[in-house]
Amino acid sequence: MPKQNKTVSPLRPANAPKPEAAQGAHTLQKRDKIRLAVIVVILLSAMFAVFPIEDRVKLGLDLKGGVHIVLQAKTGGADLSGNDSIDRLVAVLRNRVDQYGITEPQIQREGTNRVAVDLPGVADSAAALELIGRTAVLQFRQVVQAGGTPPPQVQRQNYSSDEDFDRARANWDELMKQYDESLVSLEQAVKDDPNLMIGREEDDGRAYVLGEVYVSGGELSDARYTEDEYGKPAVAFSFNREGAEAFEKATADNIGKQIAIVLDDVIISAPVVQTRISADGRITGNFTYDEAVRLAIMLKAGALPVEVEVVENRAVGPSLGEDSIHSGVRSGIIGGALVAAFMLIYYGMLGIAADVALAVAMLVLIAVVIFLKTTLTLPGIGGIILTIGMAVDGNVLIYERMREEYRSGKTISAALNSGFRKALVVILDSNVTTLIAAAVLFYFGSGPVRGFAVTLSIGVLSSMFGNIVVTRALLQILLRFNKNLAL
Repeated sequence: MPKQNKTVSPLRPANAPKPEAAQGAHTLQKRDKIRLAVIVVILLSAMFAVFPIEDRVKLGLDLKGGVHIVLQAKTGGADLSGNDSIDRLVAVLRNRVDQYGITEPQIQREGTNRVAVDLPGVADSAAALELIGRTAVLQFRQVVQAGGTPPPQVQRQNYSSDEDFDRARANWDELMKQYDESLVSLEQAVKDDPNLMIGREEDDGRAYVLGEVYVSGGELSDARYTEDEYGKPAVAFSFNREGAEAFEKATADNIGKQIAIVLDDVIISAPVVQTRISADGRITGNFTYDEAVRLAIMLKAGALPVEVEVVENRAVGPSLGEDSIHSGVRSGIIGGALVAAFMLIYYGMLGIAADVALAVAMLVLIAVVIFLKTTLTLPGIGGIILTIGMAVDGNVLIYERMREEYRSGKTISAALNSGFRKALVVILDSNVTTLIAAAVLFYFGSGPVRGFAVTLSIGVLSSMFGNIVVTRALLQILLRFNKNLAL
C-alpha cells in the first residue's frame, strides 16, 4: 500500500498556533497592559492626594466640634415659599460668616422658613449666635428729646455703716422716681406722634425720643474695625453717594445737636455733631475688640432681610469629635480586617485579589473625598464602612459565577472571562439602584444625611472600579503565572 503524504497548508506552518488563539492571546496581553497602566496611574494619583492625610480631609461639625444653630424666620403667619426672603437670608449669613474667617461653614435652607448653620471649630457659641442671629439694622436718627439716666445701683460693700447705706439707698430711690417720671413724659410724647420712638443707650441706659431716620445701614459702602483717639476699639464706616449726601445734610442741620446711632433699636451712642460730615464716619462705644470686629462685619454684610429667632443652639466639643473619629477609624479597621480575612479563607488566591482591590477602592474613595473637598461627617464615616462590605460583594458575585462556568467544563481563562461578563450586569444593576437611593437622600436630606449620601455614592463608584478593573487585572496576572489557579 503506497505511503500517503500529509498535506501542509501553505498559509500556516504545521507547528504554528491557530490564528484565533494567537490573536486572542496578543489582544488579551495588550488589554492587561492598558488596564494595569490605568490602575497604576489612578493609584499613584490617589496616593498623592491622600498622603500625608493630616489636615487634608474636611471634617464636619460632629467630628471637628463647633456650633450648630438653626434660625427660623418670624413670618407672623405669612407664607414665605413664594418669595426669596430665606434665600437672601442665607446669602447675608454666608457673607457674615465668610468675613469672620470661619473655615468650612455649612449654611443651608431647611424647609420654607428655617436656615441651619454649622460652624466647625467655633468654641464661643454666644459670639457665633450674635454674629449670625442679630438683625443688624443700622440707623442714624434725629434726637428729639433726651431723658434722664438711671442712677447706678448702690452696693452695701461701698459703705462703712448701715446708716450710710440706708441714706444712699433712699437717695437712689428718689433718683429712680425722677427717672421713671421722665420716662412717662417721653412715652407720652411718643404716644402722641407715631413717627417717634423711645430708644435707650447701650452703655448707661439713658432714654431718648428718636425722630426722623436720616440715613440707614443700607446706604453703607464699607465698615471696618478701627480705634479711636484713645486707642479704644471702634468701627469706621463709609457711605455710598446717596448716603453721603443725606448724611452731610443731616450733620449740617444738626451742628451742636445730638444724632443717635441706633442698631436694632438700641442706641449705641448719641454724639453731638461738631462739624459737617460727608462720606466717612466712626462709631465709638464701650466695645471690646471682638465686639467691634463683629459689628463691622454685620454692617458690611448688611442687615438680615427678615427677623429671625433661634430654635436650636447646640455646641459640640472637640473632644467628642476626636472620640467619634477614633471610633469610626477603629470600626473601619476591624470591619476591613474581618472582610479581608473572610475573602482570604474562603477564596484563597482569589481572596488576595479581592483584598487588594478593596484596599485600592478605599484609597480611591478617600482621595475623591479630599479632591472634591467633601465635608466628612460621622454618618459619612458610616458610609465608608458600608462601602467595605459592598466592595467585596461584587467580588463574591464574580467569583461564584466563575466557579459555575468552570464546573460546566470551561477552562480557567474562559471561566474568568465569562464570569466577569455575566456578573457585570448584576453588579451594575445593584450599584445603580444604590446610587439612586443615595441621590434621593442627598436631594431631600440635609447636613450629615447629605454627607452619608455623598460618601456612599463615591464608595459605590470606587468599589465598582475595584471589582471590574482592579480584580480582573490581578486575576489575569495570577493566571499568567499560575495556569492551574484554583477556583
